Amino acid sequence: MNPLRTTITLLLTLISIKALGQNTDHWETAVFAGDQWRYRVNQTAPPDNWYSGQFDDTSWPEGPGGFGYGDNDDATIVPACISVSIRTSFNIQNLDAIAQAILHVDYDDAFIAWLNGVEIARSAGLQGTSVFWDTPSTENREASMYSGGKPTAFFINNDKLKGILIQGKNVIAIEVHNTSTSSSDMSLIPFLSFGITSSSTYFRPTPDWFTAPISGLTSNLPIVIIDTHGQTIQKDYEIVATMRVVDKPNKLNHDSDTVFTYNGKIHLEYHGQSSYYNDWPKKNYNVELIDENGENIDSALMGMPPGNDWVLYGPYNDKSLIRNALAYNLGRKMENYNPRTAFCELMLNNEYAGLYLLVEKIRRGKNRVDIAKLTGDDISGDELTGGYIVKIDKGDYYEFGWSSPYTANGKTVNFLWHYPKPQSIQPVQKNYIRNYITSFENALYSNQWNDPFLGYYRYINMPSAVDYFLINELTKNIDAYRISAFLYKDKDSKGGRLTFGPMWDYDLTFGNANYYGGDSPQGWVYKSISPDDYYPIPFWWQKFTTDDRFNNMARCRWEQLRESWFAREKVMATIDSMTSHTSDARIRNFASFNALGIWVWPNAFVGNTYEEEVNYLKQFLSSRLLWLDANLPGVCAEVQPESMLSAIPNPFNEYFDMRVILPKPGNLTLRLTSINGFEVWQMNKTLSLTSFVYRVETTNLQKGIYILSAYLNGSYLGAVKLIKQ
Repeated sequence: MNPLRTTITLLLTLISIKALGQNTDHWETAVFAGDQWRYRVNQTAPPDNWYSGQFDDTSWPEGPGGFGYGDNDDATIVPACISVSIRTSFNIQNLDAIAQAILHVDYDDAFIAWLNGVEIARSAGLQGTSVFWDTPSTENREASMYSGGKPTAFFINNDKLKGILIQGKNVIAIEVHNTSTSSSDMSLIPFLSFGITSSSTYFRPTPDWFTAPISGLTSNLPIVIIDTHGQTIQKDYEIVATMRVVDKPNKLNHDSDTVFTYNGKIHLEYHGQSSYYNDWPKKNYNVELIDENGENIDSALMGMPPGNDWVLYGPYNDKSLIRNALAYNLGRKMENYNPRTAFCELMLNNEYAGLYLLVEKIRRGKNRVDIAKLTGDDISGDELTGGYIVKIDKGDYYEFGWSSPYTANGKTVNFLWHYPKPQSIQPVQKNYIRNYITSFENALYSNQWNDPFLGYYRYINMPSAVDYFLINELTKNIDAYRISAFLYKDKDSKGGRLTFGPMWDYDLTFGNANYYGGDSPQGWVYKSISPDDYYPIPFWWQKFTTDDRFNNMARCRWEQLRESWFAREKVMATIDSMTSHTSDARIRNFASFNALGIWVWPNAFVGNTYEEEVNYLKQFLSSRLLWLDANLPGVCAEVQPESMLSAIPNPFNEYFDMRVILPKPGNLTLRLTSINGFEVWQMNKTLSLTSFVYRVETTNLQKGIYILSAYLNGSYLGAVKLIKQ
């Protein structure tokens, strides 16, 4: 195939610009896959103009579609080849009656389509300007209709139709491409449908799977309008698209509005694994805001602080539609940073795509994970100590950081780079954060694991570990601790301990999983994961929950939350607020993507109505709250702020190490006096941490008995007797 060179003469008298802008009354299908098509199995280049309306195809063989081999879904079987060219015609009786068009194609592996010689659609595997008959698809794609799926829709907008369609005979031509001649399958199954402006009938009824696009969307939620400009969205490869956001405060939003809170370019790709690999009709998307030059920009969306990276999450296996939003909401009530969210409706390439949740992606920044920026020059001293974000996750090979030296059930726990990004983090920085986390694991695994000075406490932010434990157990998140588990560390001068969170990916929660006890409001998540699972839980959580200090903190925190944000009536009110807020949008959503009454992996409960799904969620959560009330270990008693002062070795000779645990950060004063009360040494230091270790050289100190005293912000903390030998 030569590069596309097409000249089409259009008779303006045959084109009704006004008609192509009218509203659609109903949809009809002009071309079915099973129609008769002329085709050519390409072993050499087809004629240059084979896809034009004027080409004489009478010498080509004829057969019904689809075309291909390997999936038992093709009516015309062709031999193994790199490409097949097909074409057929249809008649338009009344051009004025056509308002819009959709080309649906089920294909393996890639295709380009033309209407009257003008390209109207191209799949991901053939991106680029110069595509020839023997150009292999760069994407190994599987057809979906043979396994119960729907073909992929390519919307042809009104402006493009105005310059393509003619009254009378029209020709559609498609060329399917394989990855190679040795590929085991190929498939091309196309349908062309038109939106009709009147009640008259011109073509045939649409297929049973066809869903008419919504026109004239009005919503109380923000409306996101994305146009890929004919490009196919891909996974792990960003395309440049445009996005507009209609979000009028306290007013209804319309997809025809002309005032936007964002109107610009984005990088767009598929997000997640379950929705993509299970080929659910609703997909999730990564959205990165960019300027005209492709550079990242920040913008405030839907009442959330300015940011660059976002996820459009489309709930499908969660029929309540609110599990992620609810979990993040409860996490934020704990006064930790967890992603903010906003419900919205998505229009994608002029088709209604359903109810979505816009979610802040986990990124470093003052409005997200507020830790120090780490540059390539920060390779020593305090600058090297933060900030870092790592995660325990499935991940891609390029994200892999290191494996924990401690296996769980014989399986490795892998840490992945998140911030700085894998391609920019320096080797010395990699070594630092790996060694820090490994030191934490070594301390936790040692015989002195819960020693006030030598144990694991000095490495982690204990309140964050407690909150992370409680939110994951409350939600009964079967992915907890082992998948999408984030950790971050700021500079030592800013606190510097390992912090657990933020939360991420909570669709398999509140009873929405039929394995690992996900459907039971009883039992512990950290004890429920099969020892055969490839993604194990780190040993940390088993160890934490045998520590009285951790358990007591968890019990106190739980009782505090149960009297406030986790009170049953407040949680139920949050659910009611979310379901009320999305009431109109969910009707449209289920009309287009009706999963109600249908089992979708890994549902433990399948309700026939939305109300049944929400009641199941409420009942599960109510029971879970009660179970944790009764089974959470620990005792919440009034505890005085902890402080401790010691010196090692004691007796000492040439030096001793002071170890101080403070009830809070502040100005620390240490005084060393002789037994007679004469001060021989003093130190003042303002601390941002609550633990402090300092070596005092005592070569010039005379033998005798000394008293080491500590003061915090001028208040006496305690003293210890020392002996110089």
